[in-house]
Amino acid sequence: MKKNVIIALLIVGLVLAGWLIYAKTKHTATSRSSTNPTTSQANPQASDAKVLDYTRHNLTSVGSGIYSQTDATQLLLSYNSLSSLPSQMGAMDKLQVLKLDHNLLRGSLIAEIRKMPLLTLDASYNNMTGVPAEIGQLTSLQTLNFSYNKLTAFPNEVANIKQLKTLDITGNPLSAANVAELKAALPNTNIIF
Repeated sequence: MKKNVIIALLIVGLVLAGWLIYAKTKHTATSRSSTNPTTSQANPQASDAKVLDYTRHNLTSVGSGIYSQTDATQLLLSYNSLSSLPSQMGAMDKLQVLKLDHNLLRGSLIAEIRKMPLLTLDASYNNMTGVPAEIGQLTSLQTLNFSYNKLTAFPNEVANIKQLKTLDITGNPLSAANVAELKAALPNTNIIF
């Protein structure tokens, strides 16, 4: 009888130990993701990728806590209330993906965007009325989305983006002549309008 009690206590002890180890492992994983929810790996194969995800954070401005993270490769600022961007964002010279969609951006993007080695830029669903000439310095850019803004023209420098595969300008008050100019300037780009 005493032997059976000892065996039962050992089994209960092992089950509790296993449960504690599981709970601690789960808590550690949750802690890692919750202590810094804005930094994560975007792609397990890209171990050097650093993603700053500030989607739906009710941001009205981009502060130094964001633009001082100059090792970031992706910055997601979608679905906020940003009306402008600080020029200090130019220090983010490793950014390959910049998502600014669904904000309140007015005017034009900052000229310092030229310092970013962007592959993807999404500035859709804003109130922008212009595109900076510096956009032409983003020679590695492959995807550019300016859909649903208030753009009436693009700078001639856009023709310098030879790698551009897709340009989405849907929902802008661009004339047929403007679209024809873009098609002529970017003959190898799929222009969605």
